[in-house]
Amino acid sequence: MILMLRVLMYLGLSLGYKTTVLAGDILKPIIWTEPGSVIAQNMTVIIWCQGSGDAVEYFIYKEGSIDPWDKQFPLEHGKKAKFCIDEMSKDFAGIYKCYYKSLTGWSEHSDTLELVLTGAYEKPSLYVWPSPVVTSGECITMQCSSSLGFDRFILREGKHNLSWTMSSQQHTKVSFQAHFVLGSVNANHNGTFRCYGYFRNNTQVWSASSDPLDVLVSESPASQHKANTVENFIRMAMAALVLVTLVILLLEAWHSKKVEKRVTRR
Repeated sequence: MILMLRVLMYLGLSLGYKTTVLAGDILKPIIWTEPGSVIAQNMTVIIWCQGSGDAVEYFIYKEGSIDPWDKQFPLEHGKKAKFCIDEMSKDFAGIYKCYYKSLTGWSEHSDTLELVLTGAYEKPSLYVWPSPVVTSGECITMQCSSSLGFDRFILREGKHNLSWTMSSQQHTKVSFQAHFVLGSVNANHNGTFRCYGYFRNNTQVWSASSDPLDVLVSESPASQHKANTVENFIRMAMAALVLVTLVILLLEAWHSKKVEKRVTRR
């Protein structure tokens, strides 16, 4: 009886080890969205999950839910699956992960994907001081404000995918604000800025976007002078190189003619 128990324990451990090895060999899936992870209300969004070629079924899990939110059979020889949200709403905002079942077992979960809804509340206002047209190295302050009591404001710039988040401060009884101080601005701050507000109990549900604010950062006179100096130096170096090349060619031609005259005299 004891011998039989030892044999069963050995078989169980062996099978468990093999299963672990197989699971470890399964490719971890990746998850992404189109057209992006910040989606306006009622817009269509697609969530993609990509794993290995032997996947037989894909599952997507939304944080806060016990069961998978959806499941799909793979496309393109099992490499990925498509989950479509026809009209974005508050119900779809949240944190997502995906995983899949393959011929050899289950994959681990993908990295998390945060899907954000915009347009749930009225838009805040966005202002900039001292001006939206500044010189590189200067400091600007952007103020996002709203009559709604948002807990936090988010400032975003789309071209370079920049983002800042700050807690709001109550300015008056009917005004809540956040001041984003951008020191030593440079060419990366050139772009269109927008701000949003959201409440602490639902961080993936944002307000509508503020009106866009375009910021233009120009080079400082010192930087421009330095760039011009370098450019002039390069031009002078190129001119000198051309001149030296011409002198060498002329010397070679002169030397060749001199040799020809000596040979002719002989």
